[in-house]
Amino acid sequence: MAKDYIVLFRGSSIEAGRILFDLEEIDIRGVLRDQQTSAARSGFAIPATADEAQVLVHRDEHEKAKSIL
Repeated sequence: MAKDYIVLFRGSSIEAGRILFDLEEIDIRGVLRDQQTSAARSGFAIPATADEAQVLVHRDEHEKAKSIL
């Protein structure tokens, strides 16, 4: 499954949320990968400055998704 998805965006979680919203407007379902939230749920601590989120899209929709950036 992971090989079917491509990183469309890397940046703050706020910007990633906006991109996910814009993707839904053009009927693309993006996936949010947030390192800080994932680490906290697993019981690990990472620095608060590591606010990097990734938005992934399916390989077949990557070209269409790039239009919103």
